[in-house]
Amino acid sequence: MACSVELLCVGNELLVGRTVNTNATWLARKITSLGGSVQRVTTVGDDVREIQEAARGILARKPDLLLTSGGLGPTFDDTTIKGLCRAVRLPLEVNTEALNQIRARYKKILPSRHCMLTRFRTKMATFPIGAKPLLNPVGTAPGMALQVRKTLIVCLPGVPRELRAIFSRHVASMIRLKAGMDRYISRTIHVQRFFESELAPLINRVMKRYPEVYIKSHPQGGEGRANSRIELDFSFSGRDVAEGRRIVSHAIAQMKHLLISKARMTK
Repeated sequence: MACSVELLCVGNELLVGRTVNTNATWLARKITSLGGSVQRVTTVGDDVREIQEAARGILARKPDLLLTSGGLGPTFDDTTIKGLCRAVRLPLEVNTEALNQIRARYKKILPSRHCMLTRFRTKMATFPIGAKPLLNPVGTAPGMALQVRKTLIVCLPGVPRELRAIFSRHVASMIRLKAGMDRYISRTIHVQRFFESELAPLINRVMKRYPEVYIKSHPQGGEGRANSRIELDFSFSGRDVAEGRRIVSHAIAQMKHLLISKARMTK
């Protein structure tokens, strides 16, 4: 059974358009490739109440994994942990293991200076009771993991390089284990000189013949323009990778045959 996942992305910069949410795109792609299933992506600002309410809603849906990104740093507006604590009604405490990780990191990047654990640095090690820190190999703020009934909450930094490092080191294996042998296969073909509305009945025909295959159309460049094209994604999720590749290949072959036939009819 696939590992169900919801993403909670935190940051005012995402809501005002200053920053493109590449973290969500990267996470969704990685999770899907590992056999997981992303059910929803929620974005909120740096507001404790918004984080709390969003987390409560996600936990009520009981996904296997809730992944947050952003809001783990030392500044006043890094409030992800505080919002989650309110959502799960757990008190905050300084996590000794996380504090040791932060101390070691600062000693590594500032070897010639005395490393003071200021209240701002200590803030990054303040977790809900029962949480486990996830070592950040490229940054200062540790990630965090907390099991809340059926759902494992994992908090990741918003800096893409740090998020990807912690995910690859700690989270990927969790998803792979939960997903079992499920794998995701995807292939894309490009179609030109067709409107999306003309492809819709062809997509229905192919999916009816190959119900294991999901086909999604993505118009590129705007319909009716000389350089316009449509990307058709053919995807399969399941345990038998060889069978999945075979079915996807057959579905693509049928689609190409239908496209050729339709093109001939319109000449």
